[in-house]
Amino acid sequence: MKKIVFCLLAIPACIGILFSYRAWIIQPSLLTQGVEVKIIEGWSTAQIALLLETKGVIDFPLGYRIYSYIDSAGRKGRPGVYVLRSGMSYHDIAIRLFSGPLREEVQIRVNEGFNTSDIEKLLKEHGITKMSFEAFPWHDAYPFVEGSSLEGYLFPDTYRVYADELPNAFLKKQLDEFAKRYPRLQDEAAKQRRTVRDIIILASIVEKEVANPDDRKIVAGIFWNRLQDHMPLQSDATVNYISVGGHTRPTLDELAIDSLYNTYMHAGLPPGPICNPGDDALEAALHPAATPYRFFLTDDAGKLYVAKTFTEHIRNRAKAFGGVRHQTVDKLN
Repeated sequence: MKKIVFCLLAIPACIGILFSYRAWIIQPSLLTQGVEVKIIEGWSTAQIALLLETKGVIDFPLGYRIYSYIDSAGRKGRPGVYVLRSGMSYHDIAIRLFSGPLREEVQIRVNEGFNTSDIEKLLKEHGITKMSFEAFPWHDAYPFVEGSSLEGYLFPDTYRVYADELPNAFLKKQLDEFAKRYPRLQDEAAKQRRTVRDIIILASIVEKEVANPDDRKIVAGIFWNRLQDHMPLQSDATVNYISVGGHTRPTLDELAIDSLYNTYMHAGLPPGPICNPGDDALEAALHPAATPYRFFLTDDAGKLYVAKTFTEHIRNRAKAFGGVRHQTVDKLN
């Protein structure tokens, strides 16, 4: 009789010990590989327990269901994809599912001179196939953005954002970075009796025209001189923005495009920025070199040639390109 009583008492005790071990003590081996487990919105604890068994995370789904009555976290698994390992305790599993899936963080580099089309291509690499910059709610939060486009205000830098927050968190970080610079741009532009918008537009052109920081200040000075003298800017970069031809020097057909961005055809600044300039280009537009020059060109290696007169400019063209005749019109001719 005593043996029977002992067995009746020992069995539940053993079950309790085994349950406690699996619920709070057991730990997976360091060599155990993780498996992906996807929890669907609205799943019951029973469905979650069955999936955990199927994936090999647990071997006794009823045990996990019983644990969920002890710990409410076991009944509040959030939908998403998790990486779990075989041998995890019920407690650790419940806490992981209650905390939510690990969020994937992505790093995106926006180079100086990238325009919104370039940024759109970057986002496509991260699964954002339908992108509308105009749909981003920036009008109230970023009143310094002028015009109907974010072009020029998406500051180039390297950004880390959660993948599930693309694209809005990414655009917000770029605009926040530009916002840090806006007060200084506003103050400096006011001192020069210029608008921030004009500074950004010219900086975007300078960004695309030349790469060397010192050359950028000279070129910015030349562009401001031409604007002051009511000369057309004749920037290849503005033509390339509308033609999307990918040429360093626009073709004659591209130069004939009737657009306000065609600064060979229309005087003054174009209606908006042509890219997103970095600090060097913004600085060049704000503080250009004081220069007597009105003309410039760059050779195929990026070397800058400047001139005061059109005659000198023609001589520079011969130095830069020799006897080769290009099927394009030289900038600032």
